[in-house]
Parts: sequence; C-alpha cells; structure tokens
Amino acid sequence: MTIVYAAAASHAPGICAWSDKAPPEQLAALSRGFDEIRDGLEAADPDVILLLTSEHWANFFLDHIGAFCIGRGDSFEGPLEPWLKVAKARIPGDPALAARVLEHCYANGFELSYLHEMKLDHGTMVPLSFLTPKMNRKLVPLMFNTLATPRPSAARCLALGRVLAPMLEAAPERIAIIATGGLSHDPGEINHGRIDGDFDRLFLDRITSGRVDELGAYSDKELLAAGAGTLELLAWICLAGVMGTQKPHLVAYEAVEPWATGMGLISYEDVA
Repeated sequence: MTIVYAAAASHAPGICAWSDKAPPEQLAALSRGFDEIRDGLEAADPDVILLLTSEHWANFFLDHIGAFCIGRGDSFEGPLEPWLKVAKARIPGDPALAARVLEHCYANGFELSYLHEMKLDHGTMVPLSFLTPKMNRKLVPLMFNTLATPRPSAARCLALGRVLAPMLEAAPERIAIIATGGLSHDPGEINHGRIDGDFDRLFLDRITSGRVDELGAYSDKELLAAGAGTLELLAWICLAGVMGTQKPHLVAYEAVEPWATGMGLISYEDVA
C-alpha cells in the first residue's frame, strides 16, 4: 500500500493568529497533538501529501463553484491572510499525480474541476505550518465546496474516498493523506462562538470506531446544526472513505472558546 500515512486536523485560524487567547492547558494539549502527527508524518517520509481541504472564497465565488477541485500546479503559494502569523511560502506541487487522480476520478464517475493556479489560505496553511514547517514536501490540494448550495453530500464525499483508495494504493509515490477542517463552528454566522461538544464527540467516536457508513449518512441539516463551518468535515468523511476499515485513534480534542471551534486531531497508526 503506498498510502504511508493518514491523519486529520482542525484548521482554525486562531491557533496561529491568536494562540495566546486559548487556555494554556488546551493550547498545550493541541500542540502535543500536532507534534504527534508531525512525527508520524516525518517517520512515514512521504513523497507527496494529498491534502483534503476547504474552499473559503479564495479561488471561487458565486459565478463558478464546483463540488470538488484539485490543484494541478507546479507550486502553490499562501497564505492569503496577512494577519494569520504564518510566513508566506511557495510549496512544490505534483502535477503528474494530480493529473492521474483527475483521470481516475473521471473514469469512475467523479468529474472533479481543477486549477493550475490555486491560492492557499488558512485551511491549508495552518495545518501545514505545524506538520511540514519547512514547506518542502510536494502537495496536491483537493478542495471541497462547503460554502454554497448545492454542496456534495456526505455520502458523495465518502464515495469519492472509496473511488480514490485503489488508485492511491497502486500509485508508485509514497502518499500521505491529510484532511483538514471542522469540528463544530459557525464562523461569522448567528451562532458564532458556539461549540457543539456533543456533536463533536459523536463524530469523533464514529470515525475512530470505524463506523464509516454512519459518517456517510450525515445530512446537510445535521452538519449545519453544529455550525456552518462544520461542513468542512466532508473532507474527513472522504478520508474515512479512502481508509476503509482502518480505524484512526483520537490524538486530541479541545473545545477552544477563544477560537470559536471544536478542535480535533486523529491519526491512522496502522497504515504501512
């Protein structure tokens, strides 16, 4: 199997931009969690990272939005946000792998859109700043529309993961898959600041118990009830589809009120 590592992590901008606002014990727990995932990633030594992430109006607006979009660039630059406290970087891409993913998906019922010039914001750069601080590993970003209706359903994202799995397993590259986003948060909406701990714990229990079909059964309404940003978990559901029967372990969970986000990290231990 050439998927050599897999994990998922929240990407709230506050962890970089206003880390000092979090209670010290929560910040310490999450820092240890990111260290664990970074150590796992470095030990696996992938050739390329397939990053399952979210669009935040960085590349698209209402004139054109696709369900899924893959980055085919030779390199990618970010972050867009000058206040994020993450240094701007240019990250190498892997256009050959991106093209093969695109062709495989087209041949199996998923017509992804694609960009040769994809802008990266906090959704990508926050996790990478912790997991690959040198920004020197090749990256193929795969973005999910979590912003405007119609959106891909959880079932569709799970199915995409299952379609990707055999192609990634047969690839000659050593591939790490990282999903980012979530957990419960409602950025800029009526319930901004509210964290739904019950939702978060149930979702984390389902994914760490390997109850993959239950993840695919989430409706838009159920995800939105925990906040608009919770739709970013579609990327985690896709990851679960790729990993199939393998069960990740919970690395950390903290409901960080100053960041207005339920922060979660998971890691798949038995990939190789």
